[in-house]
This record gives sequence, structure tokens and C-alpha cells, in this order.
Amino acid sequence: MSEVDFAPYVSSGAFRSRSVEEFVGCALDMGLDRIELGSAARWTPDVLRPVRDTAKRSIRYLVHNYFPPHERPFVLNLAAADPDVLRQSREHCRTALDLTSELGAPFYSVHAGFAFAARPEDLGADLTHAPRVPLEEAHRIFVESLRDLCAYAASRRLLVAIENNVIAPFNLVGGQNRLGLCATADELVRTYKDVGAENLGFLIDVGHLKVTANALKFDSYAFLESVAPWVVAFHLSDNDGLADQNLPFRDDAWFAPLLAGFPRATMILEAYNLDPPAIRDACATIERARRRASV
Repeated sequence: MSEVDFAPYVSSGAFRSRSVEEFVGCALDMGLDRIELGSAARWTPDVLRPVRDTAKRSIRYLVHNYFPPHERPFVLNLAAADPDVLRQSREHCRTALDLTSELGAPFYSVHAGFAFAARPEDLGADLTHAPRVPLEEAHRIFVESLRDLCAYAASRRLLVAIENNVIAPFNLVGGQNRLGLCATADELVRTYKDVGAENLGFLIDVGHLKVTANALKFDSYAFLESVAPWVVAFHLSDNDGLADQNLPFRDDAWFAPLLAGFPRATMILEAYNLDPPAIRDACATIERARRRASV
């Protein structure tokens, strides 16, 4: 019997460079063969060339959210009330699905929708004063977007994975979440049921989960139990519970023992701005957790 493969994917954000050519080169130098192409990549006219040169030969890729990047940046929001932003977001996701199919990846993951309008530089900061619509209106638009996106993905035999939103304590409005969809387990499951597509799943960001559970006072373990049937992948990083810091982690990370319950999920290192030894250490930590889970 061949040995089970426990190696994780590494987010493009884990590398020190935002250049696709440079972080692909770094991965090759390190002997890494799995990269998630994510939101931290910088646009260039030939941004996809290094990916296409190495796909299906040296490196396996996943496509996540705001990739490929755009010459004129915008906030990807599949729940946008602004028709231009919504159109641009839906078009981007179709392009990302085309790239996912081209690269032979099984799924495309995308952030849950926002009920606010913001610029790229606003993300991660206090958004309580940003223009916003009611969460119910954002949910309606988001469900419409996902129905369209899942149908497009199904025609290419792909899955779509929604990433749970992060709600930091400083972004609560009157002690409640008014900004982001799919922050709780109930919201994720409701979205899944309302979309009604079998090729829809969840990418659970454990960093987002830690911060949001602290802000909204719910239990992270109960969250994972509720969404378990639909989990496709995990983003793995740590933080102080107050903000999404994308920090590396060790064997005693709060989520490490939970990986045992998700043997088929794709694991993705999403700690940011690491040097090569730190990337190797974090990948080894994930592999050890998965090996313990398999015993």
C-alpha cells in the first residue's frame, strides 16, 4: 500500500514576494509542489506565464478568490449592491473558474459576500462607517451570484468553496455583525441550502473562525461540527483572537487536533510573509497533525 500524502498547499501569501514569478521560483527552489494562488499576488501583463510554465509538470495549483489579480484593483464582492462591482466580481469568478479548469484543480474558493462597499486599502481596518446595505439584501444578491457561479462550475466539473467571513470585535455595530455574510455556521448552512447546488462547499479559515467566534461569542468546535459535511478545504493560520493576523503556528495550535475529523479536506498553509525555513516548519506541523489524525 502506498503511503498517504499529507503535504499541504502553500498560499502565495506565505512567501515574502508578491511577484508570481518570484514566489513560483522560490517554491521550485524549496522543492514545494503545491501552491494556492491567492489574493496577495501582484498584477503584471504576463502574470500567468510562470503558472502555466509549471502547471501539471512541477507544481499543482489551486485558485483562490482574487486571482488572477487585476491591473486596476477592486474589492471582489459577490454580494455587491453596486451593479458595476457585482458584474466585475462575477466576471472575475468565471475567469478564475476557467483558470481552475485549465490547471486541473478540483475547486475554486471565494470569499463570502460583504454588505458594505469599500476600497482594497480599507480591508482589515474599521469598516463600521463604510456604506452598507442590510445583510438580508446582501444575502439575496450573494445567493444569486453563487447559483450562477455553481452552474458555470458544474459545466466544468468543478466545485465552488465559500470561505467563512471574519468579523473582528472592532467591526461590530452595536455589538452585532452587520458587515459580512457566512460568518457563523448557521449562515453558511443557510447559504448552502438557499443556493441548492450540489457542487457548493466550504473553505474554512480557522483564523477567521477564531476571531469571529471571539467577537460573536460562539463555540468554534460547535461551528466545525455543524459545517463538517460540506467542508472542502481549510486555511490554516493563527492570531490573537482580536484580528486576522495570519501568523504561523505550532503543534499545540487550537485547531490541530480537529484535523482528524476532516481526512479528505485539502489543507492550505495561509500564514503570511514567511522565510523558507518558516514555511517548511509550518508545512511539517500540518503534516504531523494529519499523520496523528490518521493513526
